[in-house]
Amino acid sequence: MLRNPVNRTIEEIIIISSAITMAVSIIPFAIYRYLNGQYVAALFEILSVAIMCVIGVYVWKTRNTRVMSIATSVFMLVGLVVFNYILSTSILFWIYPIIMSVYFLNSLKVSVLLVTPAAIALLPVLIQEKTLIEVISIVVTLIICQLFGFILSSKIRQQYTMMESLVNQDGLTGALNRRAFDERVHFIHSFSIRHKKKQESVSSIILFDIDNFKEINDKHGHQEGDQILINLTKLFKISIRGSDQFYRYGGEEFVVIVNGADTFKATALAEKLRKILEGSQISNETRVTASFGVAELQTFESPTRWINRADEAMYRAKRAGKNKVCIANSETKFPQESKLNTVQA
Repeated sequence: MLRNPVNRTIEEIIIISSAITMAVSIIPFAIYRYLNGQYVAALFEILSVAIMCVIGVYVWKTRNTRVMSIATSVFMLVGLVVFNYILSTSILFWIYPIIMSVYFLNSLKVSVLLVTPAAIALLPVLIQEKTLIEVISIVVTLIICQLFGFILSSKIRQQYTMMESLVNQDGLTGALNRRAFDERVHFIHSFSIRHKKKQESVSSIILFDIDNFKEINDKHGHQEGDQILINLTKLFKISIRGSDQFYRYGGEEFVVIVNGADTFKATALAEKLRKILEGSQISNETRVTASFGVAELQTFESPTRWINRADEAMYRAKRAGKNKVCIANSETKFPQESKLNTVQA
């Protein structure tokens, strides 16, 4: 049974940790300021903690950091500038961990565009409250902090991209692997639960298996079998949309996640792929075909059941004579269906 992945990205960890850190470290200061009559500062600190906690909970539940990374960075930088004007420069030292967080949350270009205006905005209050040598020292350390943030963030992102590629790619074919597929399926399932409108959450999978692959290996050797898998991957990756994902599910079995496609659209794509494979020469030794099963994600359906339905449909296609497309549990008869080489599951 598929298990929901719990590994979190760097962005998720930073945002959630920032929310926890702010709650633990700032609330005592807010209480202290309130007891000493600094009501405005106390109110701003409590609001800051509340907003950051809302962001943290949102990221914890949805794992969506695309917008929240920028939102969190802007919030922290604006808050830093505002508090330095309200409380003088007594909390200026917060700028150093904030700068590092911004660089780890965003791309290098976005980070520079966010941090630079905040640093410039702090200059008037620094000039007013600090000596010239202190201002120069602060500016120099800020530049150094930005430089190190830039370098470290760049290197870590390079390493992360390389590791992610190694972890999520099949070593033989270059297709995405089973691990990446499981993670994507769980994301789609969670998205469909949050967005219950059909048009917003519709997705389908095409599961297919190369026909008679064991016989091909036995007759022509495993090297020929491996080359067929490689050639098929290259052929199909250029035959699907850029928004769809192609995975090696295991052995000679592959799967395509067709985003934003209902049963009929996914079936049309499966039939297209079937014909492309049937008419291609990905092997010099033998004719290669495959059997396809198509399943659209149903409302509140578990990822395991979704995949099982596609798998059942694929085996029905094999039992019906192979080199066919089979629709899983489809109750709707599509007008164009008679034109496709399909079998109803």
